[in-house]
Amino acid sequence: MKKFLKYFITLLGGFALGIISIALVFGIFISGLTSQIGNSKEEELSESTILNLTLGSEVTERSASNPLDEIISAASNESPALGLDDIINGLKKASKDSQVKGIYLDCGSYGGGMATAEEIRNAILLFRKSGKTIVSYSGLYSELGYYIASACDKVILNPRGFLEVDGISAKFVMYKGLFDKLGVDFQVFRVGKFKSAVEPFIQKEMSDANREQVTAYITSLYKFQIKNIATSRKLQMDSVWQIAMQSKAQLPKDAKALGLVDALEYETEAKSIAAKEAKMRPETAHWFDFAKYAKDADPYAYSENKIAVIYAVGEIMPGKQNPNEQIGSKTFITQLHKAQKDASIKAIVIRINSPGGSAFASDEMAHEIIACKKTKPVIVSFGDVSASGGYYMGCVADSIFALPNTITGSIGVFALLPNTEKLFGNTMGLNYQTVELGELSAGWRPDRALSPKEQEKMQLMVNSIYDDFITTVANGRKLTKGRVSELAEGRVYTAEDALPLGLIDGLGGIDRAITSAARKAKIKEYRVVKFPENEDWLSQILQADEVSKAKFKALAKTTGIDLKTLQQIDQIQYLQGPQYLLPWSVKMH
Repeated sequence: MKKFLKYFITLLGGFALGIISIALVFGIFISGLTSQIGNSKEEELSESTILNLTLGSEVTERSASNPLDEIISAASNESPALGLDDIINGLKKASKDSQVKGIYLDCGSYGGGMATAEEIRNAILLFRKSGKTIVSYSGLYSELGYYIASACDKVILNPRGFLEVDGISAKFVMYKGLFDKLGVDFQVFRVGKFKSAVEPFIQKEMSDANREQVTAYITSLYKFQIKNIATSRKLQMDSVWQIAMQSKAQLPKDAKALGLVDALEYETEAKSIAAKEAKMRPETAHWFDFAKYAKDADPYAYSENKIAVIYAVGEIMPGKQNPNEQIGSKTFITQLHKAQKDASIKAIVIRINSPGGSAFASDEMAHEIIACKKTKPVIVSFGDVSASGGYYMGCVADSIFALPNTITGSIGVFALLPNTEKLFGNTMGLNYQTVELGELSAGWRPDRALSPKEQEKMQLMVNSIYDDFITTVANGRKLTKGRVSELAEGRVYTAEDALPLGLIDGLGGIDRAITSAARKAKIKEYRVVKFPENEDWLSQILQADEVSKAKFKALAKTTGIDLKTLQQIDQIQYLQGPQYLLPWSVKMH
């Protein structure tokens, strides 16, 4: 399948896309470099500083260390993209910094993950406990942007703006109609009533079972969100639920009347309000970019004892890591061994944000985590999504922590093989000839469907892999195989629902996982080190992987196509062998 998709995508214009992308990256590089040189003067904090924090449409696990990313941001007159790590650490630093009097937040365009939004929101609530103020302003609040903002002291909306508190939906793209026109169909092998990752390739509509589980889990997610908004805004949950279900607060005057925002002001007036809330005169307030302030912020004092945080982000694949933030099993295992062998590292936290992927690679990494546990504690922290293969590699750790709105579970497996007989034979006129020794020696051929015997063998293999999944979860979570089987079949859970089922150990973000690791390692003083370690800027620029990442970001910026969509299209070619993969990716609109 990998070869077929690679050739197919190439025939659709990969060469032209590459040439255009290189030109875009080069142009942005020159523009950004000029911009950076022109703005090289360093600002400093004053005694009356307000930090200006802007959250973009995506918040990654870690701030970008790639100079190409910074150059692209500079060319667009934007702050460098902030990672969740710097946002949390920057807020901690600001809460203790006497020069920082408050924070002015613009999170209206946030379009990242739900659990990431929860961690940011929790960090804001913790910052407020210091007695300092944080005011949010935006012209348009996205659903999750408002959720973050609702944790602030004041929420201000532009009087001509818009508030998107209107429910939750999960959208799916069904590819079957497209492949029918191309003359391609797919042979599917799966285990699990709810393992619906294959549905877009073989159906034009969702199955009833898939619609059932999606409805259940988005209802759980949204109730959790509405409950927290109601608490922060001192409103009744039922009232906020009705506001959202009936889209009552989209217009500014309605949002204010219903108590979802505190004021309707333009940005100049909003900044004056922020300064006054920080007990400063607006004309003397000093504004400082939060991204610059938070860069390299470290809340931990120096200690010989270390806790390693290993980031595992993206779809799972065998071998080395792919440019588009995939988890390469070899890359991950190398980092795990490095942390395991370092005597100064007393415990390991693995931060997993993955919908799954290769069953083989997931099993390889789980095997090494089990071995690592014999020498030092291994705690897992789940991000936005840790499902299927992401759950598989995490379930063997000493403990698992996740945010209540983390998506997890999806214990199931599938394999997908394309049949291009109509495309290659009828349309393109290709004729394959084989000479075979052994009835199954030819394996998959692009010009025909598998024979009944071949299909039987493939389903047996998928069944065996599914049984391995059930066994691994049972052993890791100390449950019976029968109980895991009841919870499995590809069903997806929110972490809040997964906790009482025994699939995770507790609710909390990465800080709770780090605290748990320290407790299990019996250390009170420690500092955190992150893996993979950042390389120097020249090495990064010269790496083909980093150029490829920058290429996709530049292409997304210039075409208007969502970055995740571009990356997901490219990643189809990496679906090798049976997959432990979440059925879909979900974004709250």
